[in-house]
Amino acid sequence: MSTVDQILERWPLTAMLARCKISAPPNGKFHSPFRPDATPSCEIYGETIRDRSTGETFDSIAVYAEAHKLSNSGAIKQLASELPGRDPQRPKSEPHKLSIPQLHYSTHEVEVLAKLRGISAVGVEFAGLSLGALGFGTVAGFSCWILSDSGRVAEARRMDGQNFPAVGNLGERKSHTLRGSCKSWPIGISPRFIVPKGLPVVLVEGGPDYLAACDVMSQARRDFLPVAMLGSGQAIHPEALPFFKGREVTILAHPDTAGHEAAQRWSAQLTKAGAKVGALQLEDGDLNDIVRLHGAHTIAREVLK
Repeated sequence: MSTVDQILERWPLTAMLARCKISAPPNGKFHSPFRPDATPSCEIYGETIRDRSTGETFDSIAVYAEAHKLSNSGAIKQLASELPGRDPQRPKSEPHKLSIPQLHYSTHEVEVLAKLRGISAVGVEFAGLSLGALGFGTVAGFSCWILSDSGRVAEARRMDGQNFPAVGNLGERKSHTLRGSCKSWPIGISPRFIVPKGLPVVLVEGGPDYLAACDVMSQARRDFLPVAMLGSGQAIHPEALPFFKGREVTILAHPDTAGHEAAQRWSAQLTKAGAKVGALQLEDGDLNDIVRLHGAHTIAREVLK
């Protein structure tokens, strides 16, 4: 017997009407319990309610769905959990824990990555050695540079600059977020050193801009902490927001609609969390583009005065 048949057998129409506290006489017409109905238009025919005004019919499952504002499939799922032998309290599967491959670090890899991204080796070293947010490892069979933070999120990009090939439901992609990651968690808020309470933050979007921000940090006249969100569609994780309280945060937004909307979203979150926020819309591409074309000293001098 199918699940639907079991549900209909356990809850015939009269039983379901009683369960949903719907009054419907077995004979004669009555007002629809599911919509405004000035003139009684519903009747019971066997195990269904027929609405002559709309032409709809409702069996027990449909009655339950309408009464609880569920889809038909949602009603079946909920009712099926109450069938004999089913455990409605079956625990949900645990989320996958973040698994980061063994990371290593070498001068050669630093130089290769610096050349790939068009930034200085000093900037790459700052991200890795000083902040502890960068390492190198193998992901999906490719040599990669990997950004991570506090065991909450990790993202890999290939050292040869190519896309990861399509696998299963995953299409080609520039970056690969490691399984178990919380992508709304910012990169860079858990550095190796203790962050002074008054240290300003520069918030950017994406891994390449994070490395570029680290390069800018090496040229800036004042210290700041580079932080990155890994996607414009993400909101900042609520548990990360207290880190920004009382800090001056400069958002360097991408020069497109998604970047503008992301800056507005993050600005609202950070302001509510107690940060002093200033958003700057970049005009010549993203931060990595500007650093690649004009050097880190340009944005350090002209933007982060």
